[in-house]
Amino acid sequence: MRAIKGIYDGKKIKPLEKIPVRKNTKVIITFLEEDNGEEKSDIRALTSASKAFDFWDDEREDLYQDYLDQSEK
Repeated sequence: MRAIKGIYDGKKIKPLEKIPVRKNTKVIITFLEEDNGEEKSDIRALTSASKAFDFWDDEREDLYQDYLDQSEK
């Protein structure tokens, strides 16, 4: 399976890259939603409203950092 980028202009799909397959090859066309920035702000709101990063304040998590420090030596 190969994937290339393209744009749908309302009538035709225009590839933005060379198509690296033979003619008459079956395809699956997927339309991606445009990024309007909402998803990023939703994720930001979720992490700030939850306890997602509370593990940074947990001293028990320092054990993992000690392991990382030793493996770099």
